[in-house]
Amino acid sequence: MMHFFPTPYPDEILYSVLARYSVRCGITSYQTIMESIFGKCSSRAVMEMPFNLNSLVSNLPVNCPYTADDLIYNHTLYPFFTAFLPKERAEEVKQLMLSEGGSKIYGKAGIIGSRIPLNQYLRFCPKCFEEEQKLYGEGYWHRLHQIPFVMVCPIHKAILHNSTVLVRGHNPQAYVPADADNCINNELLYFKPETIEKFVLIAQDARLLLENRYPYKPFKWFAKQYLERFKELGYANVNGKVYWEQVKRDFINFYGLEFLNAVYSNVWDKEQGRWLKEVTHSDAKAVYPIRHLMLARFLGIGVEELFIKELNYRPFGEGPWVCLNPAADHFLEPVIKDVEIKYRRRNKNTNGFFRCPCGYEYMETVTREQGERGKGRRRFVRVVEYGHVWKAKAHELHESGVSIQEIAVRLNADISTVRKYISEKRQEKSKKLVERNSVASAEFEVKRQYHREKWLQIVRENPDKGRLELRRLGKYTCTWLCRNDREWWEKNTPAKKYVQAYSNVDWEIRDKEILQHVKQTVQEILESDEKPQRISLRLIKTKSGLKSFDLQLDKLPLTKSFINSVIEAPMELHKRRIQWAIDKLNEEGKALTVTNITAMTGVGNRYRKQVVEEIKRVLGELGER
Repeated sequence: MMHFFPTPYPDEILYSVLARYSVRCGITSYQTIMESIFGKCSSRAVMEMPFNLNSLVSNLPVNCPYTADDLIYNHTLYPFFTAFLPKERAEEVKQLMLSEGGSKIYGKAGIIGSRIPLNQYLRFCPKCFEEEQKLYGEGYWHRLHQIPFVMVCPIHKAILHNSTVLVRGHNPQAYVPADADNCINNELLYFKPETIEKFVLIAQDARLLLENRYPYKPFKWFAKQYLERFKELGYANVNGKVYWEQVKRDFINFYGLEFLNAVYSNVWDKEQGRWLKEVTHSDAKAVYPIRHLMLARFLGIGVEELFIKELNYRPFGEGPWVCLNPAADHFLEPVIKDVEIKYRRRNKNTNGFFRCPCGYEYMETVTREQGERGKGRRRFVRVVEYGHVWKAKAHELHESGVSIQEIAVRLNADISTVRKYISEKRQEKSKKLVERNSVASAEFEVKRQYHREKWLQIVRENPDKGRLELRRLGKYTCTWLCRNDREWWEKNTPAKKYVQAYSNVDWEIRDKEILQHVKQTVQEILESDEKPQRISLRLIKTKSGLKSFDLQLDKLPLTKSFINSVIEAPMELHKRRIQWAIDKLNEEGKALTVTNITAMTGVGNRYRKQVVEEIKRVLGELGER
C-alpha cells in the first residue's frame, strides 16, 4: 500500500505521477514499487492506457480523493483513444484498464487496426519543462505531448522533442520521471511556419478530446456527419456519391504534403490514404482520432459540433415549403410538408419536387459548377403541374371575360400555357357535347359507316402498307375515325411493324480481342503490390473496364474458358495473401510470425484455421532453407 500519493500536475499523465512517487518513496526495487502501487510485483509500467487501476486505487492512502474514473479520464490517454468508438466498445476498454486486461486494450481501442506508429520515446516541450522547473521545482510528462502525431505544444507553438526515455523500455517495470538528464534539448525538427500552424490547430483539437467527455457515438454517426458536409461543400451528390479525386486534391492543398507525411496520412499514398474512405463508409471501423480531427477541420466541423449536432444536408432548406400557386387561397404560405430530391447524373443538378395538395407542383433546381466548392450555385423554378385549382381559376377568369394576357399575369404563367389549358377546356366541353348528341344523331351514324367502309377498302387494296402509309392514303378518313371511332380503327388497322435488328459483330475476332485484354488484366492483378484481391469475374470486369462483356460470354468461348480457369478459390487467394504479407514484413524489417502474417491477410473466422496451418507450413519451409 502507498503511504502517500503525489498530487497530479495539470495535464500530467499517470505514468509521470507514479514516476515521481517511485523517486520520493525511496524504494530502489522496481518489484517492490510495483507491489506497493498495484499489490502485485509482476505489474508493468504502461504509459498510454495503463491497466489494473482498481488495484491501484485500492492501494491509495486513506482519504486520498482520487477514484479510478478520475485517473482514467484526467491522467491517461483513454479519452483521446476512445473518443470515436461506440459507447459499448469504449466501456470495454475502460473495464480492461480497471482490471488486468492489459494485453487486449490496444486492440480493442482500435490502435492496432489503425496501422499508425506509436511514439518510441516520451516527449516534452522545452519551454513547458523550463517553466515547470521554476514553478514546481521539477518537470513532468504531459498527456497531450504523448499523443502520436501531436508534434507541437499548442501553448508555446514549439516543436516537441524526444527524451531519452523509451515508452516501451528495456525494463517494463520502471517508471522514469522527467528530469534534466533525460529531457535534453538536443534534437530539433524543422517544419514550415504554415505546417506548424496546422500542428497547433490539431493539438488544440486533441486537447479538447482529453478535457471533455463528449457523448460516444457509433461509427456510422461520424460517417454520416462527414458525408452530409461533403454534400454541402459539393464533394458528393445528394445520392451520397463522393468525388474522391476532388476531395484528395483539396485535402492536400489544405494541409500540405509536409504535414500529411509527418502524420502518416498522405491521401495519395495507397497505404496511408486508405483511412479517408474507411472513415466515411457506412460500415466504418475504428480510425485513429487524429485523422478524424484532420477531416473534421478540413470540412469546417468543430469538435463539439462533430459529436453533438447532427448534420443534414438540405439543399432546399428546412420545411415546410411555400406553395407557389397564385390561384390558391394559401399562395406563398408554407403548406408543403415533403420534398422529393432527385440527382441528375448527366448535368449534376439537384432537383427538388414540391407537391401541394391543391395539385400545384413545381421543381426547384440547384446546380454547382464542377470543381468549385459551393461556388457558381444558382437556383431556378419550373412548374411541373398546375393542378385542378389553377385550371379551374383560369377557366373562371376566361368565362368572366378576362383576356388571356391578363389571366397569364394574374396566374403567373406564359400566355401560351393559359391558351393551352383554355383550349383543352373547350375541347373537353365539345367532346362531351358530341358524346351526348352523337348517339342519337343519324348523320353521325352515316358518317361513321362511310368512313369505316372507305378505310376497309384502303386496307384491302394495300395489304403491304404500314400504318403510316395507310394514313397518307386516307388522311381525312383516318383522322375522323381516330377522333370519333378510335376503338374500331385500332381493331381494323394493321399492327405496327417492327424491324428485326441483326448484329454484324464478328464474335470470333471480338473473342480474341477481349481474351487478350482479360489476360493482361489478370496479369496486372497478380503483379500488383497491393493486398491481393480474389480473382473473380467481377474483379476482372472492374479492373479491365469491360463493364458488360459478361452478358455475351456464351459468344466468347475462349474468354469464358480462360476466366473459368483463373477464378480463385478462397484458399488460393489466402495463399497469395500469405506470400504478400511475408514480402511486406520483410520489406519493413518486421518479424515473420504467425500473428503478424495472419493480421495482414485479414482472414475471417471461416478460413482462419486453414490459413494458420498454411502459414506454419510456409514458415517451416522458410526455416529449412
